[in-house]
Amino acid sequence: MASKSDLRAQRDELERIIEERQRLLGPDHPDLAFDLRDLGRLSHELGEMMDAQSQLQRALAMHTQTFGAEHPETATDINHLGLVLHDIGDLDAACQAFERALAIDEAALGRDHPNVARDANNLAGVLRDLGDCFSAREALDWALSIYMARLGPDHPTTKSVARNRAGLG
Repeated sequence: MASKSDLRAQRDELERIIEERQRLLGPDHPDLAFDLRDLGRLSHELGEMMDAQSQLQRALAMHTQTFGAEHPETATDINHLGLVLHDIGDLDAACQAFERALAIDEAALGRDHPNVARDANNLAGVLRDLGDCFSAREALDWALSIYMARLGPDHPTTKSVARNRAGLG
């Protein structure tokens, strides 16, 4: 895991790149959405939740305009927003975000895609925190079955989801 100073340096460099691209392409160019998502993720890792939420919402708006509301890129933005909402304690909004991302990815990519597993795993964490351990176990079982098939039992992501599932009994 990167240190806070490394994350800040990455964020500063990305902010510089975004400013330059905005000058060259304009403030609403679709290519900026990916950089804004990355900036939102870095802000989230740094604990700057309001900045993260703002950047991710801007990325989501741009991706929605470019690709449509039912595209996997919008689902990825929604998923990242869900992580921020979860971390600030807005569990109901986080649950809605993960359910929405899951629905988009499942429809667009199929039931056994790794993005679906990512969404199901994140949804399970919120369901657990909301006290719905039964539904959390179901979501983790689904995510784990996808990761086992796609990544194998020794992949770090598979192992992480397996630990999450074991923690629920």
